[in-house]
Amino acid sequence: MSLADLEALNAAQRQAVTAGRGPLLVLAGAGTGKTRVIIARIAYLARGGTEPHRIAAITFTNKAAREMRERLAPWRFSGEHAPWISTFHALGHHILRVEHRALGYRSGFPILDEADARGVLVEILRELGGVRVAETRLEEVRRAISRSKARFETAEEALAAAGGDAEYFAARAYVKYRERLAGMNAVDFDDLIMLPVRLIEGSGKNGALVEDWRRRFAHVLVDEYQDSNTAQYRFARLLAGPDENLCVVGDDDQSIYAFRGAEVEKILAFRRDFPRAKVIALEENYRSTERILLAANAVIANNPRRHAKSLRATRGPGETIECVELEDEDAEAEEVVARILARRRAGRLLREQAVLMRTALIARPFEEKLRMHGVPYTIIGAGSFFDRKEVRDALAYLRLLAHPADDIAALRILNTPRRGFGAQSRERLDAFARERGISIVEALGRAEEVPALSEPARAGGAALSAALAEARAALEGGGVAAAEVAHVLFERIGFGQALVEMAADANDLEFRRRAVAALFESLARFEERRGRERSLDDFLAGIALDTVSEEKDADAPLPDKVTLLTFHGAKGLEFASVTLAGIDDEMIPHARALGEGGEAALEEERRLFYVALTRARDELLLTRPGTRRRYGKDVPARESRFVAEIPEGLVERRTVTRADEPAADQSAAAGFLTEMRRRLARDAGE
Repeated sequence: MSLADLEALNAAQRQAVTAGRGPLLVLAGAGTGKTRVIIARIAYLARGGTEPHRIAAITFTNKAAREMRERLAPWRFSGEHAPWISTFHALGHHILRVEHRALGYRSGFPILDEADARGVLVEILRELGGVRVAETRLEEVRRAISRSKARFETAEEALAAAGGDAEYFAARAYVKYRERLAGMNAVDFDDLIMLPVRLIEGSGKNGALVEDWRRRFAHVLVDEYQDSNTAQYRFARLLAGPDENLCVVGDDDQSIYAFRGAEVEKILAFRRDFPRAKVIALEENYRSTERILLAANAVIANNPRRHAKSLRATRGPGETIECVELEDEDAEAEEVVARILARRRAGRLLREQAVLMRTALIARPFEEKLRMHGVPYTIIGAGSFFDRKEVRDALAYLRLLAHPADDIAALRILNTPRRGFGAQSRERLDAFARERGISIVEALGRAEEVPALSEPARAGGAALSAALAEARAALEGGGVAAAEVAHVLFERIGFGQALVEMAADANDLEFRRRAVAALFESLARFEERRGRERSLDDFLAGIALDTVSEEKDADAPLPDKVTLLTFHGAKGLEFASVTLAGIDDEMIPHARALGEGGEAALEEERRLFYVALTRARDELLLTRPGTRRRYGKDVPARESRFVAEIPEGLVERRTVTRADEPAADQSAAAGFLTEMRRRLARDAGE
């Protein structure tokens, strides 16, 4: 790293980049350039003599990992000599791929996502307690198993430690769950952390292997450390090795994912865990105006458990923050949309404006008003492409090509398209496979042996088994792309008919066909980039780890649309103009936090409000309804207690009645009403 590069950093950033060996905590407030610091530190370590491939940067999202790789591009690291940059789960998957034999796995294991893991558990709970138990205790048992794995507890250890009926039942389910996954040679997301940690902590016959992984990385950097949990902390500490060259970058004030298992205590207790750690705070904010930062600082200062720090603006004072009360939710939405339209007329692009809310449940009136006034918008956090039923079904077939023992995939598509497998036939085939210790696909090949299986199911099962066997032979024979093999398989099994069976109408059918076609195109592009060796397995693992998504041109301009999103969904984003809607008590802080959540939950709600405030660069508007509709009644809504924590001089409060509301684009509204009348007249004529 050159002297000029270092001089471009501010003093605190430079100190973080050039800190020597040993543990390092970088407290990076919102908008203080934390990614710039991580990239610069990687380059500094590499230029200082550390082999680049012995530097690991670990983050929590694939988007963040991709951004790091892109920003490291100017340093020209390449191939196997480049720093390792990935998520925790992707690194765990890599270690399992390399060391699968030491852990008792065959190569090419599938990764079960949350939906698949629940599918396995439903079957197990039905065996243990019947359908009613499966319906009522699924989430309880799933959480218990996940907690056990986060504590690196095996199924047998959980069973031995069970202290009551509920724990004993969950532990029994864990034992069967572990056995079922082992039978499929499969892992779940929790295994991607637990198994590598148990491997690296091990000894005995794997002693040399253990030492290799403990020495694999000379420096480990962890981004967004405030989002870590005990399992990830233990993983990172092991990878950092005995020299404890662990640099963690994060902000305890932005720890908002307790519901996902994040533990703010990990960043708060870093100096206790690493007594010789250096602590450097980045406080110069390059994003927001001074008034916005002063408001955010004042709010978060009310949290008693935090590292002391205060963001400082590098920009001017900016506009006064507005806090507006409207009569009800409908009036609030009308006001917000009117402001959006006024900003657009003044030259502010729609994509530079966002409406943030504590929960997506209050988005409906905003969507209605935006549609009425012809304002294009997008909602962040809408369903993933890979969560669509037709795409998940198509992926299940691809998984069976790569992993014939993947029973969850097989059970998913037994009757897609319909081939005679009703609920009873499905259960009989499943029981037959389990009794003989074979996979569902193997059982399909022996369908004539399954007791009491209906004739349509026997015929349909045999045809499916033959089609899968033929496709797998073509794939393993080489010379044919996986996308081509899959296309032929889908034609042979009549997947098009499955789409017809799913579709509500002709438009829906066309949309589903396009979605499946897009999946094939994604696989074909993946093969072109990576080559055909193990390409299908890698493609499927990438989807499970959320590393494969719809291709987008990074340089293409974003569509000019307003963004609607939740406070949680806004983390890591920024907009010129931000409206925080629904800023009333029981919404933020949420009623759950005010009820049974306790002080820790209230602190997290305050951190969530702080995150929302610091998404704004130039303009910040807070709105709330005077009444909220609940259970068919209009209930008074009180201003959020967090607003009272903002100094009076920073906020301009006012109340708007319907008579005061600014007129939005009346032409757009008139056009909307005309179109509605036309459709109603047409429907009446039919």
